[in-house]
Amino acid sequence: MYRPPPLRGQPILDGRKVLLIDANQPTRDVRIRVLQSHGVEVRAADSFSGARFLWRPNVYDLILLDVRRHLPGEALEFYEQIKTGSPKEHFAFLVGPPVYLSRTWPGEVIEVDVSLGQWGATVRRFLAAA
Repeated sequence: MYRPPPLRGQPILDGRKVLLIDANQPTRDVRIRVLQSHGVEVRAADSFSGARFLWRPNVYDLILLDVRRHLPGEALEFYEQIKTGSPKEHFAFLVGPPVYLSRTWPGEVIEVDVSLGQWGATVRRFLAAA
């Protein structure tokens, strides 16, 4: 989904839409509040069935998935299902230390350089906000 660059003084995350999947209510609530404080519209689910209900192709700018709180097979099945339905969907995985946030499936987690481009800037801001 194309979005024009932000106007001066307008936060880059303002108006972005995120689907957050986190089974732990306290961390989910904190992440929601932090993202919303940066102008992000957040829909959240505590399970993959709830996330499937909320997900629609080309609606969210990012699907943020805490993979540590789900069985790896279930998380991979959800990821593959969404990628099959919408190959250009953007995912970010909350994976814990030392990387914390990954744009690749956790089985392939490597430290990625997110210093280039607008998407890199967006991921850095989500990392700071999460």
